[in-house]
Amino acid sequence: MFTERDREKCERLLDEYSVGRKFSRTQYRELIHKYAASGHRLLDAGCGRYLEFSKELADNVHVFGVDLEPTLETHNQRSPFGVRGNLGQLPFPDNYFDLIISRSVIEHLEDPSVVFREFHRVLKPGGRVILSTPNKYDYVSVIARITPYSFHRKLASKTLQVSEDDVFPTLYRANTLSKLGKELRSAGFIQQELKAINHYPAYLMFSPLLFRLGILYEKITSIHALRFLRGTLLAVFEKQRAESRMERSVNENNRAVKERAPSSDLHELSI
Repeated sequence: MFTERDREKCERLLDEYSVGRKFSRTQYRELIHKYAASGHRLLDAGCGRYLEFSKELADNVHVFGVDLEPTLETHNQRSPFGVRGNLGQLPFPDNYFDLIISRSVIEHLEDPSVVFREFHRVLKPGGRVILSTPNKYDYVSVIARITPYSFHRKLASKTLQVSEDDVFPTLYRANTLSKLGKELRSAGFIQQELKAINHYPAYLMFSPLLFRLGILYEKITSIHALRFLRGTLLAVFEKQRAESRMERSVNENNRAVKERAPSSDLHELSI
């Protein structure tokens, strides 16, 4: 178990399996580049100590990463800027950001609704939030929920080849398609995209046999009826744009006309 030879076999299998496919990380990255424009302010919520996705956009976007990590890999001399802070109490003014991104964070939140309301507060009208998070019903998430955190921490560290300090407890309190959508809409967002997508079996890279079973699972869950079992949830939600003065005037006039109109005329007015 966890031999270098087995990992190399799994990497070869991954190369064969991944031809022509876009997994969750790639799709998440493409959405960021789609919506991040030059001059935008972008918040990477839960950026992690390495600010991975923040650094990719530092040349043309004003990027701020926020995390509870005591050390963030930035000197804060230029973008990306790192800020130590709590997502439930963001240290930024209202209507400040054009885009918020967050990957592999939502599953760790004790109260996602509080965080989503903060996202809504600091976003400008018309701003978007892009989220990528594990699906509660994926087999990896199920194993993480039914095993002790100490076991999950060691297993994830070994299979993903990361430090145990980079593996955090998971709660999955907004990690289904229905729950994630409901929480974001309750915070005031408008849905643009919400889907479950497949990911390669990264947690099974230590065993060629299990890796093949993981690939089979991904193929089975590619069936539309089984999309709720796919590994990753990907969401794009928008903060409603403010009405222009003309739109507000037209809407107010329409409401006034309807209020003055006799009930028998309402049907004609609506035609």
